[in-house]
Amino acid sequence: MIGAALLVVLLLMVSVLRGFALVGIATGLTDCPWCMGATAIQQDASLLALLLAFTGLSLLTARYWLQLPWLLLSALLLLAYALDAVLLKTLVQHLYWLDVVKFGKELDAIGRFGNVLLASSTGKLMLVGAAAGIAVLVLALLPRPRRPRLALACLVAAGACFLVGLWSPMTMKYINYPLLQNFIAANLADSVDRHYSTAYADALRKEYAPPAPVCVAGRGLRPNVIVIAVESLSMYHSKLFGGVNDDTPRLDAIAQQNTWFPDFIANGFTTDSGLIAMITGKPPVPTLGRYQSAEAFAGFESPQGALPDIVRAHGYTTHFFTTGDLGFLDKSTWLKGLGFDSWEGAEQPFYIGWKRRHFNAAEDKALYQRFLQWLDTHQDATPWLAFILTVSTHPPFVNPENESLDETGAFRYADKQIGMLYDELAKRDFFRNGVLMISGDHRSMTPLSATELARFGDSALARTPFVVATQLPVAKGAVAGKFQQADIVPSIAELLGDRACRKIDQGTFLSQPPQPAQYVAHARGDRRNQIDIYFDGKQAELVLAGDQSDWIGPKPDNWKQIMDGIALDRIGRGSADENFLDLMINARAPKPAQPAAPTTK
Repeated sequence: MIGAALLVVLLLMVSVLRGFALVGIATGLTDCPWCMGATAIQQDASLLALLLAFTGLSLLTARYWLQLPWLLLSALLLLAYALDAVLLKTLVQHLYWLDVVKFGKELDAIGRFGNVLLASSTGKLMLVGAAAGIAVLVLALLPRPRRPRLALACLVAAGACFLVGLWSPMTMKYINYPLLQNFIAANLADSVDRHYSTAYADALRKEYAPPAPVCVAGRGLRPNVIVIAVESLSMYHSKLFGGVNDDTPRLDAIAQQNTWFPDFIANGFTTDSGLIAMITGKPPVPTLGRYQSAEAFAGFESPQGALPDIVRAHGYTTHFFTTGDLGFLDKSTWLKGLGFDSWEGAEQPFYIGWKRRHFNAAEDKALYQRFLQWLDTHQDATPWLAFILTVSTHPPFVNPENESLDETGAFRYADKQIGMLYDELAKRDFFRNGVLMISGDHRSMTPLSATELARFGDSALARTPFVVATQLPVAKGAVAGKFQQADIVPSIAELLGDRACRKIDQGTFLSQPPQPAQYVAHARGDRRNQIDIYFDGKQAELVLAGDQSDWIGPKPDNWKQIMDGIALDRIGRGSADENFLDLMINARAPKPAQPAAPTTK
């Protein structure tokens, strides 16, 4: 019986800790952060109800084999709840079942992330808590005596807690209300993978009239191009872009000397979604089943219209550089399928001797030095495009200079390395006929600040700095208009081609003058079934729910066309697992021999 009692006490302790975490997240964002913490605890009453119900059912019989299912369910509930609390503390998001499927196979990356976290004081406290929790779980799995009266009391208490958990106070209208929900409610509320019926899909195909593409004369230039995706780079890190912090003085200076976009949108909320937008030119609106698939790039495997396809038509080669493990989320298969000429990560011999951290990655300094080594030995006159993905500023934000868990220090370090790369490129006269683009891969998985919320509202969750540096004739200074990661592909296409066409949800920032998209789509991370639509200075929400999908908020004249087009695109991409199976087959098919490179087709 002591195990059952300790299990309830442990759940209550985790609930209180989650409440305190929400107080910290909400401080500065609301008039009553303690109300947010109290609401989180109140919402978690439903979890306490489940645990009490499992406990009561286990006490109705003395037979252990009949008790065991309820004991295991109790242990699983507490384990999942504790993991949810850890994710809330480290990544400010819930434990989603679909993320377990997606990241569950990445045991090495999870282990390295855990090692980095456990090196901190917070991690050590978590380790002590985990040890105590394991002891409690062992006790909770021991046989229990039959106690029918106590069982009845537990079931009555469970009913009362369940009713408390059903209440939806005014605080549930908070902008980040999903964080207040308990993790089971957050998962049940997600309708993103609800399928469209055959009748609905057939009706859409019959009625839908696609918008005409936007075609313009291109510029016919042939610069070398570097695109950098900086892990977790956000508006609040930059003083220039409106943040309270001054963590990126070099980036800000580069922006002021060149071109910067104060109203720039990251199309997704994770690194894979940022890569999808920046490399394929498509917003990462989830394929049906993508979030319940183990394959992060499912539905976005087609090379048609992606960066390698666009630039190869003009005689370019394409190269991908990172220090992280390319096996994580199977990036190498995806990059190969898209047609990159080379790709390299943690396995690159240059990184031997460098300290490895999460994702087995060496620090950003090593990444840029390796790229410069490649650049200095690349004697081919063929124009090229290089895509660089950084890792050092991934949570939990370890500063490579002193190994401290320090977000400010980590970003100041990353900024210093960006400045170093910029200076080295300038020494090589790269900018005379070269373009450097710098963007965050997504907004950091950290709480919104009061300044961000006041300045940007709900769209703060979607914003990241974006800078273009070149001596070529492009717009200079701050460029007004809502541009996005998905604009990189059509902008490069317009820069290189004599004529270029784009979709209405794409813009071109290298044209003269720059042309923003008619609308911008952002796939949210806190509400997985919601796509934010930005248009004409307004924001609406498209709720993905199969046949019951709905448009909420202000509507442009062609809102139905936008909504139906997104639905048909999702339907046309098929299911996630089927698409990835096709990718695996195609990627492993024999290919023509290619020139030697770090990793080639």
